[in-house]
Amino acid sequence: MKPLSTMNNLVSRGLVALFACTAALMTGCAVAPSTPASMTPDTIVTAKQSPKTTSVTATGGKGVATDAAMADAVTAAIEKNKTFSKVIQGAGADYQLTVTLMSLDMPSFGASFTCKTEMAWALKRADGSAAWQEVIKSQGTAGAGEAFVGTERAKMAIERSIRENISQGLSAVSKQNL
Repeated sequence: MKPLSTMNNLVSRGLVALFACTAALMTGCAVAPSTPASMTPDTIVTAKQSPKTTSVTATGGKGVATDAAMADAVTAAIEKNKTFSKVIQGAGADYQLTVTLMSLDMPSFGASFTCKTEMAWALKRADGSAAWQEVIKSQGTAGAGEAFVGTERAKMAIERSIRENISQGLSAVSKQNL
């Protein structure tokens, strides 16, 4: 009887270990921060390209979407789509563009994840006066077939939502009389 009891004990321990590993994979392993490239839109529908310069600041970054990565993604999108003639680091730009991540709303569990993002966009002239501001809402979804691990799907949904927000934000900026 002892060998059967020992076998059952080993099987039980194995199942517990299997469930623990599965739970770790599906729910909460640490995920590396997003790269700017993963949050940069390929193309933006622009009404016009401004001959002016801007500096870019991002705040409110959370989790995988850091302030630096968001600022770099906005900068890359401006440079790629020529929303402004140039992005200047620091002082000396004609405008200051500030993008603030206000909220990331996402379910904590599921086969597919849809992230809803709200970002405040503010464009100020060099003298500090407001040129334009708007709160933009966007969303991005990552399906069950796109990544096995739930945290990776969540990261993909966040990146897509921020990428869409950047696209909408810079499109709105391009409609302003600058």
